Amino acid sequence: FFFVAVIRPVHDLQRGIQRMEGEDFAARVPVLTRDEFGDLSRGFNRMGEHLQSLYATLEERVESKTRRVEEKNRELGILYDLSRFLHQPATIEEISRGFLARVKETFGATAASVRLFERRSGNLYLTTQDGLDEGFVDREAVIRCGECLCGEAVSAESPVVGRLADAQPRSDRLGHCAQAGFATVFAVPINHNQRAVGLFNLFFSQPTELSPGDRTLLESLGQHLAVAIEHVRLQSREREMAVSEERNLLAQELHDSIAQGLAYLNLQTQMLDGALKSGRLDEAREAVELIRVGVQES
Repeated sequence: FFFVAVIRPVHDLQRGIQRMEGEDFAARVPVLTRDEFGDLSRGFNRMGEHLQSLYATLEERVESKTRRVEEKNRELGILYDLSRFLHQPATIEEISRGFLARVKETFGATAASVRLFERRSGNLYLTTQDGLDEGFVDREAVIRCGECLCGEAVSAESPVVGRLADAQPRSDRLGHCAQAGFATVFAVPINHNQRAVGLFNLFFSQPTELSPGDRTLLESLGQHLAVAIEHVRLQSREREMAVSEERNLLAQELHDSIAQGLAYLNLQTQMLDGALKSGRLDEAREAVELIRVGVQES
C-alpha cells in the first residue's frame, strides 16, 4: 500500500521533473490516485501542457522577430547605400541613373525608369531609364497625369501596382507595358513637402507581389530621391541668381561709367560752342580733340 500510494507517485513525479529539466516539455505523469499525489500529478501535467504551448509559441515568435530584424537590416542597408550616393554632387540625370541601377538590382526588376513632373503643362517626362527598348521609350516619352497608371501614381501617397495579367492587352492604363511584355509594374511617387516631383517605375517580366515592408521601403526611396532632385534644382537656381546679380552689377557699372563719359562730353561740347562763338580756334580744336577721345573711350 505504501509503495502504491506514495513511492510510485513520487517516483513518477521525479522522472517527469527530470524530463522537464532536459527540455522535454511533452513529459506527462500518470494520475494513479485521487488523493494529494493525484492532485500533484494533474497539476504537473497542466504545467507541462502550458510550458509546451509557451515553448512552441516562443519559437514562432523568435522566428518571426528574426525575420523582421533581417528585413529591417536589409532595408536599412539599402537606405544607407542610397542616401550616401544621393548626397554626392551630381546632375539630376546622374542621380536618377545611379538610383535606378541600385533599386533595380535590389528588387530584381527587369527594367526601371524615372519620370519628372512639370506642373505648368501637367505632363510627365521620361528622364532616365534602364532596360527599356527604344520603341517603348518613344511611346512613353511624354504622358499626361491621369492618362495611365503612372499618371495616377503622381498624386498617390503610396506605390501603385499594376498587374497586367488582370488587365486587357490594349488597356489605356497598361497598354504599352503589356505590349513590351511586362507582367507587373510598380509606380512609386516622388514627392517633396507634399508636392509632386515625379515618379519612378519598376517593370517585372514575371508576376510580382509587393509586401508591406517593400511598399514602405519604396515610399522612403521615393522621398530620398525627391530630396536629392530638389537639392540639385535649388543649387541650380542659386547659381542662376548669382549670375543674374553679377550681370546686374556689371550693367550698373557700365551704366555709371558711360554716364560719366556722356557728362564729360556734354561739358566739352559746351566749351567748344563757347570757343567757336568767341573765335578762339585753338581752344575749339583742343575741345574737338577731347570730344573725339571721349567718344572713342565710350
